[in-house]
Amino acid sequence: MDSTSPPQWSSLPSDLLFNIASILGTRIDLLSLRAVCNSWRSSLSLPPKTPLVKLPFPIDPNNPNLNPNRHGHFALSESFSYSLEPINRDPKRTWLIKIQESESGNVILKDPLARHPVAGLDRLPKVLNLLDYRVKEISKGYYVEFVEQGKAPYPSIFVNEMKSCISIKQVAVSSSFDKIGDDGFVVMVIYNGGKLALWRMGDDKWSSVNDILEGYVYDSVAYSNGKFFAIDVNGLTISIDPAKASFEIMEVAPAEPRSGFGHGDKFKYLVKWFSDLFLIEKYHEDLFYWSESDDEDDYHIKFKIYKMNEEECDWVEMDGLKDAVLFLGDGCSFFVWAKDFAWWKGNCICFLNYLFMGAGGDGPGPKAGIFDFEDGISRKLSKFSSCSKLFWPPPSWLKHYP
Repeated sequence: MDSTSPPQWSSLPSDLLFNIASILGTRIDLLSLRAVCNSWRSSLSLPPKTPLVKLPFPIDPNNPNLNPNRHGHFALSESFSYSLEPINRDPKRTWLIKIQESESGNVILKDPLARHPVAGLDRLPKVLNLLDYRVKEISKGYYVEFVEQGKAPYPSIFVNEMKSCISIKQVAVSSSFDKIGDDGFVVMVIYNGGKLALWRMGDDKWSSVNDILEGYVYDSVAYSNGKFFAIDVNGLTISIDPAKASFEIMEVAPAEPRSGFGHGDKFKYLVKWFSDLFLIEKYHEDLFYWSESDDEDDYHIKFKIYKMNEEECDWVEMDGLKDAVLFLGDGCSFFVWAKDFAWWKGNCICFLNYLFMGAGGDGPGPKAGIFDFEDGISRKLSKFSSCSKLFWPPPSWLKHYP
């Protein structure tokens, strides 16, 4: 073959093609590889779909608010956040989207920083040519949702049950879904207003952490370096080793002196990035200033960020994020490098403040914001057009549905 001739990718030896496919880290990468040509598509099998795992219901069978006629199970599912950049478009444009496969097999578009479908834009096209885009998986998230079986009791009763028996705030898992057959696959959830429970693959019931640590109200959970971590509203941080049958609990960092009421003035989030675990504290500058006018450019919201030091059993405060950006949401938080979005600065937090996409799916709502560590000020996302364009307007192939 002439060295100036274009490479004949379809003639790539099959053993080399299989080796390439075996080292790809994500399902979307394998789908993109199959899309290169017909011979590759026929040679490589479709990657398996993310399985839906059935979990026992209820978590607490002795809860007095549980309706005895309520039957069903919890379904554990995975969501994926992607960046999409059209290849043949000038100027360059990137979107951040999140998708999740339901128990029925439908793929739905989710609010990028919340757990809800995007109103009016909750369906994806049947066919999307991945060769038209640079697609990169940014993060994974996990959700546990109740699935009703049989005839449901009277609907009005469901409200109290959602608050105390059925609603699950946050989820962490011990390994990827391709290892769910392993005995070590464990799920941790925050339920019932801040309680912790764990479920190991093969168990017929949940293990409640609150049998040991009664009275704590947990804000966030994460899985990092072989352990689960959970933090309560006062800063008490615990770890649990899922490899131990007894789910042994260790205190990692002590609680802070309690302040204010309820959560005090702080909400806490645990976010893993690479091998590090971070704690983000979100608080109002003025404890009694809970609402912001839609006419104001600035929010009275501040953030602090800490990195876990397990050797010292404490959180170490950082002075910012340097070249990174944190997207902080409801059960879906992730870091990115600012250089991956060359037109936007780092050292910022893009955060959810109530529903991110707003009513009607007409773009990020007025309560979405950006906190800049450089000046310590939170502003509306709408004031940063380069960032808000990550979410809105959507790609042309996403159509409104009445």
